[in-house]
Amino acid sequence: MTPDEIRDLFPGLRDTVYLNTATMCMGSTPVREAYNRATERWVAGRFDWVDAEEAGEAARRAFAELINATAQEIALIPSVSTAAGLIATNLPPAQRGDNLLVTEDDFTSNLFPWLLLKERGYEVRMVPGATAGPPVEAYAARADAGTRLIAVSAVHSLTGYRIDLQALSQVAARSGAWLFVDACQAAGAVPIDVRRDGIDFLSAASHKFLLGSRGMGYLFIRDALLPKLRPIGPGWRAGRKPMESFYGPNMDLSPNASRFDSSLAWFPAMAEQGAIEIFRRVGRAAILERNARLIEHLHQALAAHGLSAFPFPPASRSTIASVQVKDADAALKRLQAANVIATVRGGRVRLAAHFYNLESELEQVAALLASE
Repeated sequence: MTPDEIRDLFPGLRDTVYLNTATMCMGSTPVREAYNRATERWVAGRFDWVDAEEAGEAARRAFAELINATAQEIALIPSVSTAAGLIATNLPPAQRGDNLLVTEDDFTSNLFPWLLLKERGYEVRMVPGATAGPPVEAYAARADAGTRLIAVSAVHSLTGYRIDLQALSQVAARSGAWLFVDACQAAGAVPIDVRRDGIDFLSAASHKFLLGSRGMGYLFIRDALLPKLRPIGPGWRAGRKPMESFYGPNMDLSPNASRFDSSLAWFPAMAEQGAIEIFRRVGRAAILERNARLIEHLHQALAAHGLSAFPFPPASRSTIASVQVKDADAALKRLQAANVIATVRGGRVRLAAHFYNLESELEQVAALLASE
């Protein structure tokens, strides 16, 4: 698809420069139409929840394909905090010396669930944030034989730093630790391969770079770990045969990751069909390739105006650029006056590009930020 054809799927882009996908994606016509069909059937008394459940299964398969997993390794979970809480609950009571490694300035959905483990005897070791130095080396310096889990964001939501997951998984392997990855700012934006990168658990919500809506999310659990984990709130969807698991007295749970499913949000699941359609029409590889070109163009445009994001090497860049300006709030007002949607995080203007953006938009925004 050409850029114009892609942008036709996102009507709001006609009069808006949207650089806030790290908060929530720009809504699309296919997703809106899927929502409309679902609500119209609901209002008419003809909503079919079985169709919604089937849409959830299609979403499970699509996400698995995106990260090079199998559908049997994917649980349908609404948020990263839910996923992290599930894994945290499955860690046994701490023995002497047991510890976890977390990033001190990580998004709290991937921090608070782990901090609660202090109450069960774990030492939670803080690793300096992405601006303080090479994160993989920082994790390696703090890991030891007692490290049981390393939790990290694939892409830091404030700085846009993209960590080397493959290198970090080697640090985890040396300690025998689990590696939990928050991929909210990475899935659909940059390449993710759970096999290549040696990831044990990976979670993402759909309402950012996956083009869906809030309420849908995913948890990858490496197949070898499935027998070691227990669900904490199984319902009928967790059954081996969900449609035969509505009533007791017997409990026969799924042998796959679906035993960890949360109750499905039916409307967001049906809307997910529209998001999947976009990825298939444009092509996953084409989206990732365009994103890589856009972020490089954004850095060049910023540099041309004497501005810069964090000075990460190209391999550590994502689709997020966090820009230092004299007055971030004033800069945001200038952007808003020009119909540019971005946000401020940590006193910096955060720009989050996706494949539906144009190079000319990035140049326009860089000029606006420089016009103090």
